[in-house]
Amino acid sequence: MANTLSDQETILLIADLEEKLLDGFKTTDLGTLDLLFADGMIFHDQYGNVLDKEMDMDAYRNGLVSINKINVSKREIRVFDSIVVVSASLFIKGKYADILLNGKYQWLRVWAKVQEDWKVISASCTSISI
Repeated sequence: MANTLSDQETILLIADLEEKLLDGFKTTDLGTLDLLFADGMIFHDQYGNVLDKEMDMDAYRNGLVSINKINVSKREIRVFDSIVVVSASLFIKGKYADILLNGKYQWLRVWAKVQEDWKVISASCTSISI
């Protein structure tokens, strides 16, 4: 479905959805995550695992992932008609399975119009040491 918003309007909308997504991560709001993740989403985590929506949701549902803090230090949003790419540098504190998270990560998320709504269709996370 074509994007009927201007690029600037789309950037503002996606920035707002990004904040809702980060809040959903911090509060383990499964309803928000379910709403913002597309059913066919593919996620590459920082350890090279390939997860789909249900696997990622299960990790939150089962307490394998808990996020205490997320700070965004840099975010770029690029609009390509009905696809939006977001690159973000984040400081994350929490846990992933039995591994403590306390550092910087680079995220890449791809948002697309799915029927009438913007949803994350793909994401990847990389640990950075700088």
